[in-house]
Amino acid sequence: MRYLLASAALALILAGSSAFAQASPTAGVSSASRAAALAENSPDVYQWTGIAPRPAAHAVKHRDIAKFASRLFARSARIANTLTRSALRFLGTPYVFGGTSGYGFDCSGYVQHVYAMLGVHLPRTADAQYYAGSRTVGGIKTGDLVFFQTYEPGPSHVGIYLGNGHFAHASSSHGVMVSSLSDSYWSARYIGAKRVMSLH
Repeated sequence: MRYLLASAALALILAGSSAFAQASPTAGVSSASRAAALAENSPDVYQWTGIAPRPAAHAVKHRDIAKFASRLFARSARIANTLTRSALRFLGTPYVFGGTSGYGFDCSGYVQHVYAMLGVHLPRTADAQYYAGSRTVGGIKTGDLVFFQTYEPGPSHVGIYLGNGHFAHASSSHGVMVSSLSDSYWSARYIGAKRVMSLH
């Protein structure tokens, strides 16, 4: 009888251990894995296990977004720099009405040519370029187009903003040159800036 009771008790103990093992989420898992799982949910466990908690999903997402923004900013800076260099390489090129090449430009032909060097297609005339552009969110930036009302109503002259209040353009009197937006002639005729590609 005692033998039967002992056998039954042993069977109950073994069954309980088995049930506990099945119910335990860390059963069959190494102690290091259990500690890591614990550390993931409790950052202060690091103090006594040495296992750092995994970053939360939103922290990883923000870090990835920051990396993407940093790469995008670097790419934008390179494009703006290339655009500026391309614009300045034609300094001194003579003005030719209807001109679209390095032999001679008019204002919109010059802008169209410089942007084409970056693979960006722009309309042919100053007014069409004005209406093709979008609002300059965040203020005027390098590479934006600046427009003026000169010989006819509406946008009739265009240049490429270089930064620090200066722009490159094909002037009918001097050919391709750099001017200041604060110059009395240009400031009196300035009608606004437009963005035709995302550089910022």
